[in-house]
Amino acid sequence: MILAAPADSFTASSSHFEVAKRFAASNIAVSPLQASRVDLSSKEFQLEELEDKEECETEMWLNEDGSVTLGVTNGPPVKDYKGDWHLLETASEADRPFRMRLTRSYDGGSPGNLGDISYEVKREFWGNIEMVGDSISVSGKTHGSPNPDSGNAYIDELSLLESELGFFSMIDAVASEGIEGEKQKS
Repeated sequence: MILAAPADSFTASSSHFEVAKRFAASNIAVSPLQASRVDLSSKEFQLEELEDKEECETEMWLNEDGSVTLGVTNGPPVKDYKGDWHLLETASEADRPFRMRLTRSYDGGSPGNLGDISYEVKREFWGNIEMVGDSISVSGKTHGSPNPDSGNAYIDELSLLESELGFFSMIDAVASEGIEGEKQKS
């Protein structure tokens, strides 16, 4: 079970972006990182997504097998999800070597109104990996399907480049806050 606030209770929380601004303005070293899967695997991250004016934070783990486990979120309650991640080992910073795909299912509506509405949201996250102080950070752009109703939502890399929807930031939650969350089962 994922604890979450209803979708209409979104408020812009500035925690991660404010932290990023403070790091940028401080003397803490921020440096690109040639990371491997081992550097990112099994770490708890705080994922912050900014799409249009909506902002959402979610606990997340990047598993060794390339899957993703989601935890508590302050976004809309997720009914089900699946996710995978990988690194483009030979990519440059310009190529955004971190790649993650999340497909989340939601239920909406209420009894007596228009009925139950179920829908799926597919997003890809392309980012660069950096060290912010002692924490691993990944930040970049969020891409969505140019045609969410098609069976083949991710047609090719060009269509994803043309469908940038927002920005994301992930930071190693344990290293940055010293707090370890509880993994939820998918």
